[in-house]
Amino acid sequence: MSSHWLSHLNPEQKEAALHNYGPLLILAGAGSGKTTVLVSRTGRLIEEKVISPEQMCVLTFTNKAARELKQRVSSKLGKQAKGVWAGTFHSFGLQILKIHHKAIGLPKQFGVIDPSDAGSLLKEQLMSFHLGDKTAYDADKLISTLSRFREEGRKERNKDDEYEEAVEWLMPRYEKKLRQLAVVDFDDLLLKPLELLETPGPIRDQLLEQYQQVMVDEFQDTNATQMRLVRTLTQNHQNLTVVGDDDQSIYGWRGACIKNILDFPKFYDDCKIVRLERNYRSRPAILHIANEIIQKNSDRHSKKLVPIREETSQLPEVLVFPSENEEAEGVATDISLQLTRGWQPKDIAVLFRSNNQGALIEAELRRMGHPYSLSGGTAFFDRREIRDVIAYLKCAVRPQEVPFRRILNVPSRGLGDKTIELLTQFSESKQCSFFEAAMQWQLAGVDSKAGQSLGSLFAQLKALPQSLLFSLGQTPAQGLLSFLKQIQYLAHLEKTSPNALTAQKRWKHLELFADIMGKYLDRDRSLQGLTDFLERMDLRDAPEEESTNEIQLMTLHACKGLEFPVVYFMGVEEDLIPHKRLGSDISEERRLFYVGVTRAKERLIFTRCRKRKKQGRFENAVTSRFLLDIPDKLYTEHIGGRPSEESGRKALLQDLYKKLEDMGV
Repeated sequence: MSSHWLSHLNPEQKEAALHNYGPLLILAGAGSGKTTVLVSRTGRLIEEKVISPEQMCVLTFTNKAARELKQRVSSKLGKQAKGVWAGTFHSFGLQILKIHHKAIGLPKQFGVIDPSDAGSLLKEQLMSFHLGDKTAYDADKLISTLSRFREEGRKERNKDDEYEEAVEWLMPRYEKKLRQLAVVDFDDLLLKPLELLETPGPIRDQLLEQYQQVMVDEFQDTNATQMRLVRTLTQNHQNLTVVGDDDQSIYGWRGACIKNILDFPKFYDDCKIVRLERNYRSRPAILHIANEIIQKNSDRHSKKLVPIREETSQLPEVLVFPSENEEAEGVATDISLQLTRGWQPKDIAVLFRSNNQGALIEAELRRMGHPYSLSGGTAFFDRREIRDVIAYLKCAVRPQEVPFRRILNVPSRGLGDKTIELLTQFSESKQCSFFEAAMQWQLAGVDSKAGQSLGSLFAQLKALPQSLLFSLGQTPAQGLLSFLKQIQYLAHLEKTSPNALTAQKRWKHLELFADIMGKYLDRDRSLQGLTDFLERMDLRDAPEEESTNEIQLMTLHACKGLEFPVVYFMGVEEDLIPHKRLGSDISEERRLFYVGVTRAKERLIFTRCRKRKKQGRFENAVTSRFLLDIPDKLYTEHIGGRPSEESGRKALLQDLYKKLEDMGV
């Protein structure tokens, strides 16, 4: 037996890691070391020759998690671990489609469009449906409704709803457009492999034989299609291990189905269940609160977080302020106190339910000169500047209609709606691509001025790969940034941003992207290397930003999977948590509250207000029902903020004097 894979595990972790065959549900509570179990089980199965590396498939929700698992297994197994397949559901689907593209009716060089581009395509189609108005529907809601139709195999609406009516009309036209463009969307990356797995034949047989062990991480976040995929993939052997925590299922609003993890034991008569309840992260006082909160949910797997760390005399706290302005000022001041006690800015997180709660605390931290970082807003690949540069790279490598339309007039080239309409009409009449129509702009009836702009764009796209891959004296990252300056993209950012600071931030995002691309091309500085990089970008393999010594401001959804010594949980009031508009599922809102609490390692500080401004006027705020569920003895409440301690007051004054001295005052 490979004891070195097991020596550091507790009895429950060891039980899970020793499981060889059949369905296994690992209920991994917050901070219970689930990644260690996944790594240990993977390594042991390979080392003991239960399976070969190539027969192991680990499905995750982030590429970061997959990379961590492979790196940790590789550190003990060496080169053998390279054969393990680990990645996201979408990258798994893409791999299958690349191999079996012919069987599914796709060309070899098919493309992938992300949800944002899919939304743009849908809204373009809507112009025919809604009298030329493509702003009449919310793109995100259209996409989620379309996904639900396709997931359920529906072609018709089953209720009187304007979005269902629109999608009923849109879906066949949208799918036809995808075929014309030779692209697949994110739904296709799951549905088309599933189609191959459910169609009898040699491809199905080969896929079912290939992976003899399948593990799924963060199983509580899977949707109905992902569940079908893993059950179908393992139907011959049922060697399916799923790891997750139903108490941390917080993505129902984007399609996650908590029933997958709740009902998993019902799907398999011989399902083994292992509970990981020992928490290595948080102090006992924090876990007492977490357990009190989550036990109020009735539809859940029974489990209780058991503290491993020592008890301290410090109870979690509730700071009560008159209004949100005093709340923001009080939290910022309290953070100053924590910093004087030895905590670093990176040790502190400020959590809130929705993005608009962050503005006041952000302003206070800026006023006090504390470094901070705000996350949970626009995702890296949803940023306009990142989407623009990816579109340029795609068109330079392999022109596609969606990215080409995006860059056609960015930066402005004087190519208006009339030019686009002429090119569209020409492409339809000649049955050629939009890009080919643009190359024949004279035949399409485009005037010479617009035609010269198109010619200039084609020349720029032709030169881009050369400047990235083969220029002497500059790196690919430098080449990309030089190209963007050359085409006046930096000037475009300065012109379209509300202020100079925003323009600088947007350019820094491009510098980060260029560095990521450069590091990737260092391994393969070729056209194929650039193509592979863009394929990873299609799957939104977001960069891991360097850790900086900053206070973290983030939404509760953004904090999942993270941990911090000191956590401020702001706005524990009705209408905020549970949220009046976004929180229709109270059980999920309670789970979200629980996720926030279990991020804290040492200190947990809730805040609430007596009055909060709503629609321009102050109204009485009501304490969140989730806070009221916690017995008073488990926390200390301070009305008007924390009482000023003499030592803390002196430390704050000393810190203030030092800042003034540094400023030369």
